Amino acid sequence: MKIKVELGGGLEILFDKIKEHEIELNENNNTIKDVILIMLEKIKGDSSLFATKEGNIKPGIIVLYNDSDWEIYDKENTKLENKDTISFISTLHGG
Repeated sequence: MKIKVELGGGLEILFDKIKEHEIELNENNNTIKDVILIMLEKIKGDSSLFATKEGNIKPGIIVLYNDSDWEIYDKENTKLENKDTISFISTLHGG
């Protein structure tokens, strides 16, 4: 199963300035939390700016599941299907 991950609002800086990632998952019962944990392994900077070690997203980051707020689904427990897209967008900007 392949999942597309998009990063915006400056989060891409933590991931070597790469805005889009393709994640390959082996099992069929994967959730958004599984994707978060995989993304934590890819961070080149301070992972605490993205999520906790347990996979809880930090405040100030909007998570979209197929372009819809993950809160209308089951947040990190949302079950994934092949070709789903998960977007992480930081709302915290300097200025």
